[in-house]
Amino acid sequence: MEVALGDVLPTPWTGQGAHFDVDEFLTALEPSGPHSSARRELLLALRHARARVEGSGAPGTGTSAAATSADIARAVLEIAVEWRMPVVERWAVAWLCAWGDAFLRLRWSSRSRDGRFRREGRALGSVNVIVGTRAAAVLGAKSGTVQQWTPEEGLTTLARLDAGPVRALAVRGDRMFAGGQHSSFTTVGMDHPPPLLERRAAITAAAIGPQGWVGCGDELGRVLVYRPGADEWLPLPASASTDGQVMALSFRGDEALRAVWGDGTAAEWTSGGPGAGTAGAWRTLSPATTWLAAAAWDEDGERLAVATAGGDVRVLGKEEPAWSHLGARSVAWSFDGRLASASRDRVLVGEPGEGEEAFEDRLTGDDMVEHLAFLGSRYLITTRGTEVVQWDLSHAGSELPASGVPVALMGGDVVTAVATAERGRAAAGTALGHLREYDGRGTTTAQAALRPTGSRIYHLVPHGRDWLIASHVGAFLWSPNAAADAVQRLSTALCTAVAACGERRAHAEGSTVVLSCGDTQHVLRLPNTVADICFAADGTIAALDDGGNILVRGPEGGPGFAAPLTAGSRLLGFGATGPLVREPSGTVRELATGRRLQDPNTTLPAGSGPAARYDESRFAVVHPARGVVLHSAGRRPPVVAAGQAERVAAGDRRIVTAADTRVVGYDVLDPAAGHEGVVQLRVRATDDGYDLALPSGSHLQLSKSEFGGIDTRVAQSVDSLSRVVFAAGLVGERVWQAGFDLALDAARGPFPDRPVRIELDADSETDNLPWELLHAANAPLGWFNRPPVTIVRTVRPQRSPTNSPGRPRRPRRPTMLVVRGTDHSGPGGSDLLKSVDEAYDLMQRRTRRSNVRLAEPQPVAIEQQEQFESALAHPVDLLQLWAHCDPDQVRFSRRFPGLSTALVAETIAGARPRLVVIVGCRSGALGRLLVELGVPCVVAMRSEVHSHTVQPLVEDFTALTLEGAAVDLAFADALHRYVLTGQPGAAAVPMLYLATGTDPVLFPAPRPAEPPS
Repeated sequence: MEVALGDVLPTPWTGQGAHFDVDEFLTALEPSGPHSSARRELLLALRHARARVEGSGAPGTGTSAAATSADIARAVLEIAVEWRMPVVERWAVAWLCAWGDAFLRLRWSSRSRDGRFRREGRALGSVNVIVGTRAAAVLGAKSGTVQQWTPEEGLTTLARLDAGPVRALAVRGDRMFAGGQHSSFTTVGMDHPPPLLERRAAITAAAIGPQGWVGCGDELGRVLVYRPGADEWLPLPASASTDGQVMALSFRGDEALRAVWGDGTAAEWTSGGPGAGTAGAWRTLSPATTWLAAAAWDEDGERLAVATAGGDVRVLGKEEPAWSHLGARSVAWSFDGRLASASRDRVLVGEPGEGEEAFEDRLTGDDMVEHLAFLGSRYLITTRGTEVVQWDLSHAGSELPASGVPVALMGGDVVTAVATAERGRAAAGTALGHLREYDGRGTTTAQAALRPTGSRIYHLVPHGRDWLIASHVGAFLWSPNAAADAVQRLSTALCTAVAACGERRAHAEGSTVVLSCGDTQHVLRLPNTVADICFAADGTIAALDDGGNILVRGPEGGPGFAAPLTAGSRLLGFGATGPLVREPSGTVRELATGRRLQDPNTTLPAGSGPAARYDESRFAVVHPARGVVLHSAGRRPPVVAAGQAERVAAGDRRIVTAADTRVVGYDVLDPAAGHEGVVQLRVRATDDGYDLALPSGSHLQLSKSEFGGIDTRVAQSVDSLSRVVFAAGLVGERVWQAGFDLALDAARGPFPDRPVRIELDADSETDNLPWELLHAANAPLGWFNRPPVTIVRTVRPQRSPTNSPGRPRRPRRPTMLVVRGTDHSGPGGSDLLKSVDEAYDLMQRRTRRSNVRLAEPQPVAIEQQEQFESALAHPVDLLQLWAHCDPDQVRFSRRFPGLSTALVAETIAGARPRLVVIVGCRSGALGRLLVELGVPCVVAMRSEVHSHTVQPLVEDFTALTLEGAAVDLAFADALHRYVLTGQPGAAAVPMLYLATGTDPVLFPAPRPAEPPS
């Protein structure tokens, strides 16, 4: 397999199918040489993804190698999103599209960070101990697995301790020793491994010396040493005044072993001689002082760092603590002499000194930290449970929030509830009562905390722009955009469920449900504690308690019914005739108004956890082994996103899941739903603003104020044009988050570098708005993206296209005509005639390159209607019109009245051009009318245009189009040069019109001559 060099990433699936050999591709990708940053990121992501899948045994939709490849593709996408690799993210989405099936497209993660700064992995079991070396970090899990983490490969498995949890690790060079329960151990890389130990206490510390000596200590305080080639372990004599387990061991030189015990005693043992039976003696380094929470020797066994139970981090021999770190449970030395200590919610790193100024970095994350170790001097590895995080200390800085801001989703504050709302919004609540709101890209837009603190959140639902919250201490209404006191308390009793529908809302208080609508309240009572509440679209409410009793009440307190169901059943929403009930067996049934459960709608996968209704026939389900499953009640196969999930919510075509402290957002991407390289949008004016129809069929309402109220038809200052661009970015962000980003993914399909053309169908009232400036906030305009996202305005012709079949055959070389007025006065005092003549001369110089025949040796000067009609008496392929325009007329001369826009359009259409370029201020009305009259493609100007600076646009666009480029891509390249002229608001001036259904390649490149046989 060959891999081409360059910034464009290779796509092996285009030649070998989506199930290509990943190992073979990695081998082809790895050779040394010039690599772009994107290629380096792809290599890194693929290595880590392969290690994740091979190490975890993540189940796919099957058991074949193809399923494993799909798992790797999903892992690459997850890594790219969380490590901020946008090019690799696009590549992974294209790979998943190549399979041809719908998939869960990971859109955002609350853990997304710059991948240079922080990277994550998942170990095979909860990590119990970790030790760092100069090249890797080695982890021992409670499952008995020993794994190695490297920056390049991520996690790979080294060995397994069959007897159970790994309690101690030692690594030196290629040699590794892992100890566990009942004095069991395993080794790697030892020519003469130690003999088995007598079954006794658990090994809690270990060390390997320069000559291969092995030392281990156990939970009873005993220390043993093994010398290579010996027949047995040498038990060392007990050190005086020691109590507790051995916390840490390290060899100092060849025959000196240092140890520290749980009571704070530190001592050094020196061998009494080479004889196997010589026990040697201990020398006390530090007497017992205080009980320790953690201890670590440096690489050479010279310095000892300890974390005391009282919260001090100390270095042996120093009178004062290095720093105070309450709750510190782990310490580690780097290989350049820095010290790190970790507590549940933060890590301190620095040179050990005296006082709080000793540490230089304070790291915080979304996970509680249990263990840590340095990997070389650059990286710090922290673990919690199965989570492994690599911090790059050369890029790390403080992530602590400002003083007084509640810290949500940090440390051990796990997510206990998630919810989704319109426009991709989501919210999460935690066990300690913290709240976060996310936008459609996963950016935290608001956060708050319930009072009193520590109030576990059970349930969240959107209520307009607000959120209803069920918590252990009552129901709350959170208004993220409120100026003050954003969290309003609605009740003080235990609340386990909430629901909302329009102005109606409901919350549970123990076994009762309180319904509110304005100032009116009603109460529903059930026998047991309420488990679920939901509304139908018409306002009908259903409430289910944990004993299986369900109560249904019609809107406005209308007639309802009650029925007994199986205890443990849950509500999933409303179907066509009544509530959807999930039985404990996983069967989903609809409860008809006759109080009878209908035949099963579907049965969720066995062993499934929480579920949420995605649409009329599909459910998002948490599965302990498979991750997130989009289960269909019909014949569609399940859609799987591997990974941990414990909570799930679905709505507005989005799925949000949470596990521990991580919140993730998914879209459902169906490659078959996209047009190849095209996204179609339709916009219409309304009384209040504009209605934008998205490819998914959903509608987005935009107000006129969102466009800044700026009329771009009149001359604008640089400041006002900047406001237009800013407003377009805000509008574009709403469009992107409403599902347009998903449409872009589908349009690219299996080709990550495929350009995408937006075909905008705008009515006459919205046609003049600067849609060309539409872009996602804080992102470049689509024209200048790589790959580009272009915008053309599509107009449905009222006549047959002027280049349709049946017309007289044209000459092989396209014909171009340039028509101009005789008015010298251009915008800004420029000489219009000089600008036109210069542009024509430049076009002549490019004639050979562009393969065009110039109809006249000079631009044709026009003053009156007869001259204009005479100039266009014969067919032309390409027309350039340089004149003064406004929506109603076109003026060629100061001496004669202007011609009506309708007359000019009819005259031009009669010449049957394929492309018309109008260089005239406010010529959009003429451009739109020309397309309606059958001209396939027109370039017009929205506002004032400077004829001299627009020359590069006209020249490049014309030449590239005549060379066979698609008009939108030619326009993008030409626009780039136009913007570089410094013209204020340049990208907002030109507009590209295309007749609906027209091939954007107006002038196909001539085929090369066939070689002689």
